Amino acid sequence: MKFRFHKIKNDAVQSTENKTTEKNNNKKTKFKPRKKMPKISELFYNNHFVMGFSVLCALIIWFIMGFTNTTERPREINDVPVEIELSTAAQEENLKVFQQSETTATVSVSGSSVVVNRLQPDDIKAYAKFSPSSASTIGGKLTEYTLPLEAKKVTNELADYQLVSVYPTEVTVLIDRYQEKILDVESDISYGFNDQYFYNTPTLSEDSVTISGPESSVSKVTRVVAEYKTDEVLTSTKVFECKLIPYDENGKVVEDQYLEFSTEKIDATVSVFPRKEVTLTPSAINMPKSFSRSRIQADPSKIVIAGPEDALKNLTSITLDPIDFSNVNLDTTELTTSVTLPAGFRNISNTWKVSVSLDLSDYSQRQLELTSGNITVKNASDTQDVSVLTDSMHVQAIGPENQILSLASDDVYATIDMTGQTDVYGTVELPVTVGFTDAEGCWAYGKYTATVTIKKK
Repeated sequence: MKFRFHKIKNDAVQSTENKTTEKNNNKKTKFKPRKKMPKISELFYNNHFVMGFSVLCALIIWFIMGFTNTTERPREINDVPVEIELSTAAQEENLKVFQQSETTATVSVSGSSVVVNRLQPDDIKAYAKFSPSSASTIGGKLTEYTLPLEAKKVTNELADYQLVSVYPTEVTVLIDRYQEKILDVESDISYGFNDQYFYNTPTLSEDSVTISGPESSVSKVTRVVAEYKTDEVLTSTKVFECKLIPYDENGKVVEDQYLEFSTEKIDATVSVFPRKEVTLTPSAINMPKSFSRSRIQADPSKIVIAGPEDALKNLTSITLDPIDFSNVNLDTTELTTSVTLPAGFRNISNTWKVSVSLDLSDYSQRQLELTSGNITVKNASDTQDVSVLTDSMHVQAIGPENQILSLASDDVYATIDMTGQTDVYGTVELPVTVGFTDAEGCWAYGKYTATVTIKKK
C-alpha cells in the first residue's frame, strides 16, 4: 500500500509539473491570427476600386451600344420645326400662311445608334405642301386647309438613318393674300386743362404707320389713331406713350389678331407753355427823327402769346415789323404790318396782321425841286468814276406845316449809295435817299431814282 500511494503521488506531481511547463511555454510564444478577406460592400468605399470599376463599366456599355442595331427600336426626335411649303403659283399670288396648328413635331428615326444619338431637331424638317388648284381665287378671306405632314432630312452629314414616322400626321393652316397699307397716324390725346397755359397740338414721333397681314384684315382698316387719356392737368410739356388703335370706315375699332403694325406704340408730345398778354410796339424806317411816337397807334395794341417760362417773364412787348414812311402822305395815314414772334413763342391770339395809323392832323404836303447839284454819291470803289446825269426831279415833301412852308429847293438833297455796286459800269439808274436841311420832322413821299454813268478810272 505504501508503494502504490507513492507512485500515484509521483504521477500527480509529474502531471502538475507538465501543466506548469506548458503554461510557461504558452506565455513565451506570441499568437498570430490569420488575415480576413475584405467584404464586397467594403470595396466601394475604396476610391481606386470605384474609379477602375466605373471605367470598366463605361467601356462595356460603349461596346454594347456601338455594336447594337437600333433599327428595331426607333428613337423619337422632339421639337422638329414644322414648315409650310407654298407652291410657285401660291407665291406668285402673294399668298401667306397666317396661322398653323402645329409649329413643331416629333419624328421617329431608326438606324445605327452612333448616328441616331447625334441627331438634333434642326437636322430634320417636318413639312406640309400647299398647292391649291386655283391659287388666284384665294384672297380677301382667310381660308382653312388641312395638310398632311411629312418629314425629310435637312443635311447629308448624318444620312445613315431612316425616317420612320412623324407626329402629328397633319397640320391645319389659315391662308390669305398678304397685304400692306400705309396710313397717316391721327392723335386723340385727352388731358386736363388750365386757362393760364397754352397747349400745343400733340406732335407724334411717327407721322405714319404700315399695317400688314391678311388682305381680309387689312382692308377693314381706314384710319389709325394714337390714343391716350388722363385726368392729369398739364402745367408743363409732357410725353405720352400711345397705343395705336385701328378703326374701320364706320368708326368702330378693328379687333383682329392677324394685323401687324410697323410700330405698336408711338410717343405723343404735348408742349405746354404759360400765357401772357404783351403790347404791340410799332416801328418804322425812313421816319424823321423828331416824329413823335405818340402819333403812331397799333390796332390791336395787345395780343396774348405763350412761350418758355424763363423767356416769357421778362417779355412785356413785341416790336412790329417796320412800316416805311416813304409810303405815308396826307392821304395814306394807315398801313398794315405783320407780327413776328421770337423763336419758340406762340401767338395765342392768332393775330398776324396789325393796322398802324399815324396822326398827321397838323402836317402839310408840298412839292419841291431837287437839282443835280444837291445829289451826292458815297461808297463808290476806288476804280469807279460816277457822274450824275439827272438834272433835276420833283419831290413830295411831308412834314409839320411850319417846316414845310419854310423849305426851299436848296434845302432838298439826295444821296446815292454805291455799296454793293462795285462791279457795275455804264449808264444805270440807282435809288436815291432824299432828305431836308433844317427840317428834322419832314420826309419824302415816294421812291426816287437818278441816272448815273459809271466808268473805270
